[in-house]
Amino acid sequence: MRKVLLFLLIYGLIFLTAFYYREYLLDWLRNSDFSQLPLMFFLSVLFSVIPIVPFTIFAGMMGVKYGVWIGGLINWFGNVGAAVIFFLLARYFFVYGFKQYISRFKSYQKWNDIVNKNSFITVLFARLIFIVPAPVINIGSGLSSMPFKVYFLATAIGEIPSMIVYAFLGNQLFTSVQTFMYGLSLYLGFVLVIWLIYRRWVKQKSKVVL
Repeated sequence: MRKVLLFLLIYGLIFLTAFYYREYLLDWLRNSDFSQLPLMFFLSVLFSVIPIVPFTIFAGMMGVKYGVWIGGLINWFGNVGAAVIFFLLARYFFVYGFKQYISRFKSYQKWNDIVNKNSFITVLFARLIFIVPAPVINIGSGLSSMPFKVYFLATAIGEIPSMIVYAFLGNQLFTSVQTFMYGLSLYLGFVLVIWLIYRRWVKQKSKVVL
């Protein structure tokens, strides 16, 4: 309960600060200063690892500031970078501590069983449709026997749609609410289709095992 209250307090202060300085924030967002790109790439990784600012908000801001494609690239770099960091930490540095941490997730054991059968497809689906919490994917993959190159490739591909969509939605929120809603509906439809494909794939895998 204390963690929840602390979480709400921190993010409440962030939103209040953003509202108070909203004019400065909007001016900054309207200025596509490409000299700040290295800092934005760094912040994208930082906010993915340590969510000082919710990453979805940061991702939307990148879409407003730099447009869909550059903003999407910044978002993709941050999420993939953070995923790689957690994978390497779990595999080589904090194995015992991460095992204790991740065992608290109910979905971990099921994830571990599936990922050992088909690593690439499992991670790819998980990235596309958010069926498993990110810590379980990142840390659980590092603790598994999955090769790093398989994990990286599945993550790099799986993160592309959502990171571009976040940038697109952020960009359209300030320009066209109608296009924002249309884009959101299309993305939710895409997620639903991928989820149905995943469900069918899991059932087929279960039948093969039986």
